Amino acid sequence: MKNDGNKNEMPKTTGHLLIAHGALAGEMLNVLEFITGERLSYRALAIDHALDVDKARQIVEKAVDEMMGPAGVLVYTDLFGGAPSNIALSLLEEKNMEIIAGVNLPILLRSTTLAEEMSLSEKAGTLRNYGRDNIFIASEVLLGRGKR
Repeated sequence: MKNDGNKNEMPKTTGHLLIAHGALAGEMLNVLEFITGERLSYRALAIDHALDVDKARQIVEKAVDEMMGPAGVLVYTDLFGGAPSNIALSLLEEKNMEIIAGVNLPILLRSTTLAEEMSLSEKAGTLRNYGRDNIFIASEVLLGRGKR
């Protein structure tokens, strides 16, 4: 596991932790910060395929604890059922966190504007719906048949 976006400040509200296979989480955070500017309450972890699962869980748990804000942590994973998601799921009942599996860039962009007063569950639902609603088939949109 590699730390792609270690920020040394604790989040003041909700922490955001991206966990994915390979370098995907770090690159998604890089793109998010390119668009929105630096995000101190966001961190990315890359899963090293050769890392022992127990060791990976320890690293993810430490990152969750470090990102824990008063409102908890939103964890974003690349694929439900993959190692990053399964490792995060193993912590779900122990930690004040929610997991969004299948993260995309619209979800991350929208996450930067969430009202802090929302519960983790409300934030996760809002982000899921936003991500799903921002998937388009270009030809349908161009022909006026797709959602816009």
